Amino acid sequence: MGAGISVETRRASELDPQARALWAQFRSADPALASPYFDFRYILAAGETAPGAEVAIIRRSGAIVAFLPFQRRGGAIQPMGAPLTDYHGLVAQPGADIDLKAVLEHLRARRFRFGGLVGGQARAVNAAAPRPAMIADLTEGYEAYLAGRRAAGQGGFLKDKRRRRRQLAEQVGPLSFSLSADPDLLETIITEKRAQWRRTGQHDIFSADWTQDLLRRLSCDPDADFGLRIAVLKAGDKIVAAEAGLLSGSVYHLWFPIYDPDFARYSPGALMTLETLRVLAEQGVAFADFGPGVEDYKRAFADEGGQVVEGDVTADPFIEGLRGLVRQTVAGSPQLHDRLRTLYQRMDRRLDRIAACEPRLNGQISAAGRSLGHIGRRHRAVGAGLGLGLWLAGATAGLLILD
Repeated sequence: MGAGISVETRRASELDPQARALWAQFRSADPALASPYFDFRYILAAGETAPGAEVAIIRRSGAIVAFLPFQRRGGAIQPMGAPLTDYHGLVAQPGADIDLKAVLEHLRARRFRFGGLVGGQARAVNAAAPRPAMIADLTEGYEAYLAGRRAAGQGGFLKDKRRRRRQLAEQVGPLSFSLSADPDLLETIITEKRAQWRRTGQHDIFSADWTQDLLRRLSCDPDADFGLRIAVLKAGDKIVAAEAGLLSGSVYHLWFPIYDPDFARYSPGALMTLETLRVLAEQGVAFADFGPGVEDYKRAFADEGGQVVEGDVTADPFIEGLRGLVRQTVAGSPQLHDRLRTLYQRMDRRLDRIAACEPRLNGQISAAGRSLGHIGRRHRAVGAGLGLGLWLAGATAGLLILD
């Protein structure tokens, strides 16, 4: 079991001043850990709200060389605060070279599943293709940022948004923008996001009380350089778009956006994002992080930054055997291989979100049934035989892994 290291676990609030100082030291030494999700203040908030949240303290020769914040879900672990935590991984001494599988064995867990593992920690990882973090560079100010977007081929996008901004102001009402920690605005975002997820058939991650509690706790943090911020764009007295984001020092992570579909023709979400970036630059924020993935809307605002990995680490031969069986079944149907692989990955993400929100098995089963039913309705062309069998097998695999 994991030769060369020892691992103990503590609640985040139980870490002593020396350990917290080491955390800050390790984080400041690694640019990949600049995200607010690695700020110890975020870990404290998540540790107080997320069920099963702990911090693994990893030692070598008696000295602390790394930390891993996580939450237990049956026989598996996940990033602490998942599914809210977009980036995760070891907070480690430079050059520590920690094997995640060895840590998993020490924690007596069968699987560690993640969607945004950072900083070259992919040793012993079953990984999908790496994805870049999409970053808007505000270090030279907002006008320099706009010049950079034009140089990146987004001049037409910016011109279009200027036109839509004028139209919104003329046809609906004068525009106003704010970026604050108003708790009432947070409640509006939670309500609207829940309605959006119901419409689109996604799992409602705010159906779990603890996820709402975490955002509320972050919105109450008194520190000027940390915590939840709410961006709001109004036309007249009407909120046309809003977004919750997370600040840590000079880095801001855009998080939960909403917009009023009645005003979709004006691109209110994009207008709000541009205003958010303008105000952040004025406040001295250096980087705005749009999260991993290269969706078109992100490319309009940001450039590729460091790579993150989606995948898992396993320490159970049964899981590997089951995974191999599913792969073999898919490979036996070449005409469906690519599509099924994509849908399987999507389903795995859904089950991962469900398990994160629903610590108890009965809640996982109920939510997974609803989610798989939605997939079946949307993808009838897959077929009632092979497709359904694979999804049920995948669902069973996910639940077994998390048991």
